[in-house]
Amino acid sequence: MHPDTASRVRQSWALILPQRKTVCCDFYRRLFGLFPELRPLFKGEISEQADLFVTMINTVISALEHPERVRPLIEILGARHADYGVQPEDYAKFERVLIETLGDALGDELDAEGLAAWREVFETLAQTMQAGAAH
Repeated sequence: MHPDTASRVRQSWALILPQRKTVCCDFYRRLFGLFPELRPLFKGEISEQADLFVTMINTVISALEHPERVRPLIEILGARHADYGVQPEDYAKFERVLIETLGDALGDELDAEGLAAWREVFETLAQTMQAGAAH
């Protein structure tokens, strides 16, 4: 991954961290509002999902320059999500809502290049998870 991509994602995530719980809960409310068919795939409360989501993002961001460090973990996560019923087309839904949520939360702090960086990171994450699901 290009260092500029990693830097943009890290900088914007640092701005989200103080409000991470609120932003991630908002993400899930939006996701389930737009795609109610996804709600049954997630067991538990939205706040629990938000905590897991923050942990996953922190893990991914910690290894942006060295994704091989977390690849096995992400592949296992992908296999688990497949077991829950997540389909390949669901990743695009997730990405759409993630980008919208980050854009709304950060406003002018997240420019087009920052959004592109998040898309790149998410697409790499989604590909790795789907590879894990395929095994």
